[in-house]
Amino acid sequence: MPSHPAPRTQRAIVQTRYGAVRDVLALSETFPVRAPGPGEVQVHVRAAAVNPIDRHLIEGNRRLITRRRFPFSPLFDLAGVVTEVGDGVTSFRVGDRVHADNEVDGGGASEYVNVRAGLLASVPAGLGFVESAGLPLAAQTAMTCLDRGRVTFGTRVVVIGASGGVGHLAVQMARAAGAFVVGVSSARNREFVRSMGADEVIDRNEIDVSSALGPGSFDVVIDCVGGREQWVHARYVLRPGGRFVTIARDEDGVVTVASAARLLSTITARRLRGAGPRGRNYVPVFLKASGDLLRRVNESVESGRVHVHVSRTLPLTLEGVKNALEESGTGRTVGKIVLRR
Repeated sequence: MPSHPAPRTQRAIVQTRYGAVRDVLALSETFPVRAPGPGEVQVHVRAAAVNPIDRHLIEGNRRLITRRRFPFSPLFDLAGVVTEVGDGVTSFRVGDRVHADNEVDGGGASEYVNVRAGLLASVPAGLGFVESAGLPLAAQTAMTCLDRGRVTFGTRVVVIGASGGVGHLAVQMARAAGAFVVGVSSARNREFVRSMGADEVIDRNEIDVSSALGPGSFDVVIDCVGGREQWVHARYVLRPGGRFVTIARDEDGVVTVASAARLLSTITARRLRGAGPRGRNYVPVFLKASGDLLRRVNESVESGRVHVHVSRTLPLTLEGVKNALEESGTGRTVGKIVLRR
């Protein structure tokens, strides 16, 4: 039993319908707090991070894939303290410091949220709640990209969008694996990407990326941006049998019936065209968050090989959440934006 039971209702930032961030987010004084069910852990949220997917879901761009029931408390990445555990949970206790990507259920913008125990991990040793909240979605995605790209010692890797949330972590993880890494970013972020460990940095705005890298010179391209242009570059620079690993869902991040069908047919065609040792393989990444994967991330963090860069910290208030989501939506965020209590 918790030493300080959570109240039955709470203050929470909630989404009331689909639409623009400024129009559909509100502060609720009576958002319900339910006891954790079997296999669940109740967490008192101390920090939460924003990701591009948050804004797309709020605007309704992904409603054909993930529908929401309103009111809904957004933000998936969170860190906090365990206040209660449900039946069958033996891996966490009241008072534990934890973090997670709470997948479909969100709740980072509330005070208390229930999280499936299988999604949680203890915060890395020596890390505070702010940094821990910035890790789950982006770092698990980056690690999945390396796994799917089969990045090992000596692999030659290009990371497109190397200064962003996923990108800056992918650069570090690839270098930690012993890969040779080229980061692609804007000129203003060149030194930041170098500081993450990139061997070379290419300005995406001033140089033809394909020509700068050379034909058939890389094993893996990790695309954190999206769009047909990235695939064109990748086909040119990848060696036969190379892998184009992309986290993008569509060119503008918006999934409609038409774009979903188009994306599926495009991926199928690219897989067929790229199959075999002479082709270039198109590898879409869809994150399956888990506590086991997050613990692998934590091991990299605790070893000193990987760290999350928090570029801005805002208060976990209604205005703070709106500002963070709008800033994230510009596509120019370096590292992560985190909200804290």
